[in-house]
Amino acid sequence: MSVIRDLYIDAVLTDESGHLIFMSVWGRDTALQEFIARLQLPLTENGIRDFRAIGEQSVYVQIPNVDSLEKTSAKTSRNTVFGQLTQLWIYDKLVAQPDRLNRRAIMLYQPGDIPNPWPLVRSVCHLPLLDHWRDAFLDRCRRHSWLRDLEGIGIQGVIVEMDDAVENVITEMIQNRVLTLQP
Repeated sequence: MSVIRDLYIDAVLTDESGHLIFMSVWGRDTALQEFIARLQLPLTENGIRDFRAIGEQSVYVQIPNVDSLEKTSAKTSRNTVFGQLTQLWIYDKLVAQPDRLNRRAIMLYQPGDIPNPWPLVRSVCHLPLLDHWRDAFLDRCRRHSWLRDLEGIGIQGVIVEMDDAVENVITEMIQNRVLTLQP
């Protein structure tokens, strides 16, 4: 496991397997550039595929496929107490663009906020969903683990991963009059 110095992680979110979903990192531009470069390198050349983010809590982070991640950065003014710092956001592509073909998406939110995954569920589901089905269908999604909450440090998330059984579940719910045309 690699040691990364001179970087400050203020938010990190992983899935249940420890794979990176989102990370916000602060540091000097050179330290962040080194980190990005090491993500691209093979392990035999001092590349990074996992690390432990240490702070008030400790999170083990794995990066099995760096190609599935997006990177965005911004710099602060040079007139801060610490000089110019750069903030780097690394996140799974599903955070920015849902995969409608495979019915997968990820929603991020601040701790303390109440997430509303319904618009995301509706956007990735290939079947039309009526608004008054919201509570019943979200409950069923949670029971099938198609909708799961993710806890992180400084950020939380909801992952949507529907499988092919969604058609059968909706059909069953309609047949059992759990889902109806009228509210």
